[in-house]
Amino acid sequence: MTGASLPAVLGAAGLAASFIALLAGAGWIKPFFYLPAWGSCLLLLGGLNRALFGRSRLLDDPPAALRMGLISVPWWLFYEALNVRLRGWEYRDLPAPLWVRWAGYALAFATVLPAVLETADLIEGALPKRQAGRVRRVPPGLLQACTILGAAFLALPLLWPRVFFPLVWASVFLMIESLLAREAPEQSWLRSLGEGRPRRAQALLLSGLACGLLWEFFNYWAGAKWAYTVPWPKGPKLFEMPALGYLGFPPFALGCESYYRWFALRWQGAAGSTRLVGAVLLAAASLAAFWAIDAFTVRSFVQV
Repeated sequence: MTGASLPAVLGAAGLAASFIALLAGAGWIKPFFYLPAWGSCLLLLGGLNRALFGRSRLLDDPPAALRMGLISVPWWLFYEALNVRLRGWEYRDLPAPLWVRWAGYALAFATVLPAVLETADLIEGALPKRQAGRVRRVPPGLLQACTILGAAFLALPLLWPRVFFPLVWASVFLMIESLLAREAPEQSWLRSLGEGRPRRAQALLLSGLACGLLWEFFNYWAGAKWAYTVPWPKGPKLFEMPALGYLGFPPFALGCESYYRWFALRWQGAAGSTRLVGAVLLAAASLAAFWAIDAFTVRSFVQV
């Protein structure tokens, strides 16, 4: 066994052990199943990237991976805050002790960005490399239109949530990616797409769908879980999610990349005092969002 493949083996073993313990009826794992299952899956993804392509953003630079996890928490909490108004999902049978529950929030939400981006790296490495087509620069007018459209996609669901709630999943990448394309075009998947290099955008779209399927699959088996309360579509479900709802995951993945790169750009250019103030504000906002989840989104608790 090579060192490159060891993380993949450990991740696969952890995932198998999580399911074995669950199916064996071990009471301790049911409320927490999602965390070891998804953590093992991340280790497996990182191990596959390292074994197949010689690099993994999660395994090669642990401090950077930790920072990604930390900024992933407020990223997902932005959607949790929107959900107070949209009422698209609810949580059931979460651990009753507050410190256990809030620690679970932090750990679970910290995996969102790492999951999407590590999966996108794996998919991008597997996509065929094609010669770039004719370069088409993204016109400034289109970037401005994306910003306006993204703002509308955020405002409409807040005004009429029962009609326009699906639009929120495309709002962030429309707004932030247009900013990134102006400020750091070398980091923009939108610029790359316009220049005839679509692999990153394609990988992100596929990553969103793959991660969505895994999130819903693990949630289906978990004791502490989410359930959807969206008014439409009412069609057939795959796990807890209405089948058409999976269309929201690909644009969400585009937003993950846009947010991560834009945040990193801002953070790197900020002074130390600005970073400290920003970290304190993000931590305070995250704790307030945890309280809001408990108050508005959680429907039942269980003793652990």
